[in-house]
Amino acid sequence: MTDIIVGMSAHVARPDGATLGQEFDRLERLGVDLVEIPLLSLDVMARARILPGPLARLVEACAGRAPGYSVHAAIGLNFLNDAEHLPLHFDVLRASLDVAARLRARRVVMHSGFCAGDVSDLEGRYARQREWLSRAGVEAAARDLVICVENIFPFGAGVHTASPARLAREIAAVGDPHVRATLDVSHGFLHAGARGGDGLAEAVALSDVAAHVHLHDSFGVPEETFWAYTQAEKMHFGLGDLHLPLGWGDLPLERLMRAARFPEGCTFVVELPERFVAEAAQTLADARRLAKLAREAPRDG
Repeated sequence: MTDIIVGMSAHVARPDGATLGQEFDRLERLGVDLVEIPLLSLDVMARARILPGPLARLVEACAGRAPGYSVHAAIGLNFLNDAEHLPLHFDVLRASLDVAARLRARRVVMHSGFCAGDVSDLEGRYARQREWLSRAGVEAAARDLVICVENIFPFGAGVHTASPARLAREIAAVGDPHVRATLDVSHGFLHAGARGGDGLAEAVALSDVAAHVHLHDSFGVPEETFWAYTQAEKMHFGLGDLHLPLGWGDLPLERLMRAARFPEGCTFVVELPERFVAEAAQTLADARRLAKLAREAPRDG
């Protein structure tokens, strides 16, 4: 059995990356095994062209540190988009893979596609997404990377995105070991809260093809349920994608870890906003406990 790898996402205070060294110092002191770098918040490329100066500063900030790295690419990447936009999105993903390779990362996270829920060509869009993900898998293999497609939730009444179980089927249909999934547990329960379904069963289905897991807590209640003003108010009411410290919400995390079927080598990353930095050490310890539960859970066969 491989080692259990548990990490945290980095906070980006400045898009030029000037504070990343201090942030990486903090995460090293916490004892993380892995740092996830939110490329989506850094000024490292312009229209899919990597900028040498910002990239050099990012490489320097990452050099010589004990933790490994994963990279979270742009949230706007969307292979369920209108066909005319897909080549540009592919170019941005390919540039993100190039950045990850320079950092010696092993996993690149991107989100599953989304579109209007009333489009007439939904299945055609899914076919195109599979085609572009297959092309991306070739690019990832050439760089010794794994693209991990993350389940999301419908951020509005008229938006469609795959449920975790549908995403599992899409990843299986691509059939490339360099295109796997990121199971975002909270996102899965928010999808079930918005569209119905069994959040636990859906998450277990996606665990089959997950190389990466995002851990944070919530109540699985869509933000659109009713109005609240500040982010703190949304937390008071338990609304939306709160990214709470583990145990502050009510997601059945222990039940999921015991039921999940994560492949060997799956990594676990806590996505904890800066507002909860005081809870980081405890949340990291809780994540290690949950990852250990997942590794020790009995497997069929």
